Amino acid sequence: MHVRVRTLVLGTILSLLCVSAAAQGAFPVNFDAVRKSIVFIYARGADGRTQPDGTGFLIGIPSKTKHNRKYIFLVTARHIVDPFWTGCPAKNQGIVARFNKKVFDPKTDESGTVDYDLPGDPTKGFKWVMPNDDSADLAFILLNAGKLDALGADYNVIGLSEFPKAVEVGTMDTGSQILSAGLFPGASGKKRNYPIFKFGYVSSRPLEKISFKGCPNGREIAASEWMIAASLVPGNSGSPILYVPAAGGSPSVGPGRAVVIGVQSTSFIGWDIAGMAPIQFLIDALKITDLPDLDLSEITD
Repeated sequence: MHVRVRTLVLGTILSLLCVSAAAQGAFPVNFDAVRKSIVFIYARGADGRTQPDGTGFLIGIPSKTKHNRKYIFLVTARHIVDPFWTGCPAKNQGIVARFNKKVFDPKTDESGTVDYDLPGDPTKGFKWVMPNDDSADLAFILLNAGKLDALGADYNVIGLSEFPKAVEVGTMDTGSQILSAGLFPGASGKKRNYPIFKFGYVSSRPLEKISFKGCPNGREIAASEWMIAASLVPGNSGSPILYVPAAGGSPSVGPGRAVVIGVQSTSFIGWDIAGMAPIQFLIDALKITDLPDLDLSEITD
């Protein structure tokens, strides 16, 4: 696989725990760093028009052989990009990842976003990577960082240091404080992407799979999920779910730092409950990709 990677100065990558002056209160997290890692996903129809479809987020993984270089991946929910998995009809002729522009003047520019085309039709070559476990509602794809820079996209990546260790995952349970950020159809901006933050708690870590359908006539999927108590909606599908310790003291449930713990999967409309694909599925899938240059030492227990 031929890829291009972006040269990054490690000191410029913003930590989720690097709290800005404005980010005070119960969720001590760098909201700007999270916001810039969020990507809005649009479905392109046969007529070329795009419609909001879901959310993704960017992660950056170091190269083993090239100093200060990282591979950039877009992570989202599998049901957004793989209709065959849900048994639902394909609703698009392609998928678009929409980024904010680095340079934007709201007084003169008609649009403050740029589009990065992604493969979205499994019959025309499918480059999305899925976990081996078919019960995981999670997918990711390698991006061309040179193309992102040429488009003038403004973005930040979440580093592997913001992934939890296995021992940290073990400390989380019902009551762990979480947040997410993603697309909310109709209220996330027209000229720019404005991710909507949602706040809540882990409500359950079931030891059995949870069933849902991606569409009324689709197949019933038995998915390995955590249950999240938060007012999440379909446009949030693919959003990162972050554990965030309570401000001002040691957390009662969970580690003492902010970490990405999963990807939003399905939403149970009207019940303020959503399913989350645990981050371990992403970690396991990264370990078996055909990119031997990935340096995964930070997440190797």
